[in-house]
Amino acid sequence: MTRHYHPAHRRQAIQWARGLMARGFLVLDTETTGLGTADQIVEIAIIDQAGHTRIHQRIKPSISIPPAASRIHGISDADIVDAPTFRQLYIKLSALLAGEVVVAYNMDFDWRLLLQTASVYKLPEPRVAKRDCAMKQYARYKGERNPKGRHYRPHKLTAAVHREGLSASGAHSSLGDARMTLALLGKMAEAT
Repeated sequence: MTRHYHPAHRRQAIQWARGLMARGFLVLDTETTGLGTADQIVEIAIIDQAGHTRIHQRIKPSISIPPAASRIHGISDADIVDAPTFRQLYIKLSALLAGEVVVAYNMDFDWRLLLQTASVYKLPEPRVAKRDCAMKQYARYKGERNPKGRHYRPHKLTAAVHREGLSASGAHSSLGDARMTLALLGKMAEAT
């Protein structure tokens, strides 16, 4: 194991994960048409802390899915022809998230894409109690300095899961990634 840059930050990340487990939370993950400012969600999954699927839905975006994105998550325009639009899913999604603590592995990205997709339909931001980023907390937990700055080095989800000896099945599907995030949170909460 690499020496932790600041051991107190590891302890804080463990306490964060234990706090989540004690009070309850939802894990969110999305698959998208891309990474840009005009891209949209094409699949969303939300699971609870027990691993029960609360939503797992493909979504028909208002733009085409580029082949480069399809190669990553395996979802093409043909796969979402009969899928609901984000507008059609919004009330169910908004009700589920209302007042909840929501965690995503890369919350900055997933929440930005959720807001971008909502804005296409002029829908408001869902109201949550709190949003947390598991990727940032895992970086604090591992404690490897980022050579590009003073922060900790982030880890891709699949790499983090492998590093912790967990199963990486279903990578690059919203449900598979949500389950991997939950497993990683569980591992952090059990650490000493």
